[in-house]
Amino acid sequence: MAARPTRGRTPAESAKDVLRRLPLFSRLSDAALDAIAERSVFKNVPRDGVLFRAGEQCHGLYVVVSGAIRVYRSNQEGREQVLHVQTPGQTVAEVPLFDGGPYPASARAEVNSRVLFLARDRFEWLYQHNPEIADAVIRELGRRLRRMVRLIEKISLRDVPARVAMTLLEYAEQRGQVRDGLEFDLPRSQEDLAAELATTRESVARAIARLRREGIIEQHGRHIRILDLAALEATAFPGFKD
Repeated sequence: MAARPTRGRTPAESAKDVLRRLPLFSRLSDAALDAIAERSVFKNVPRDGVLFRAGEQCHGLYVVVSGAIRVYRSNQEGREQVLHVQTPGQTVAEVPLFDGGPYPASARAEVNSRVLFLARDRFEWLYQHNPEIADAVIRELGRRLRRMVRLIEKISLRDVPARVAMTLLEYAEQRGQVRDGLEFDLPRSQEDLAAELATTRESVARAIARLRREGIIEQHGRHIRILDLAALEATAFPGFKD
């Protein structure tokens, strides 16, 4: 099921209010925000609704307003490799806007979501006439590249327990200073985590069970408490010495 626009044109003022709250655009001037708002349209995307598929010609830029958009690649057997999950304030499909190529991956909504859509020709006009808009998107591309490098490192250079431990550390870092006793909730299911780490749900479950068994973490459902940060780091980065 594809994304569909909301009925009627969303007033520019409403779109501008949304844009101003998004981290990507928070530093833009009023003039730049007005330019984006006037050329944007809101779209509601139901759970599992597809924004685009790999290989399709790029039609524009999406900004996640609410919900979550999964960006992924899939093989002929239908197995998915999750590249990243975009949450409110983040953009989807920037790369083909700049290089003119097709979408390199597919995207669908993990939950009922709302996005702000800017058609490709309008985006090109905007960044040509408003350099600060291009700067904002380039900064987001830089952050995305860093995440992709870390994902490649996890998948290609580490075994499954190390991948899981490294991911738990990343989730913990999002909560602040990582320390013994820090508690946080897993934002992803074990199945979703397995898709992201290019492994199976059973392998993720075994890795987490091992961390519990060795007294490194405590787990209650999705709630995690770090008991031994040093051991968690040693599992994530085996062979690393200070």
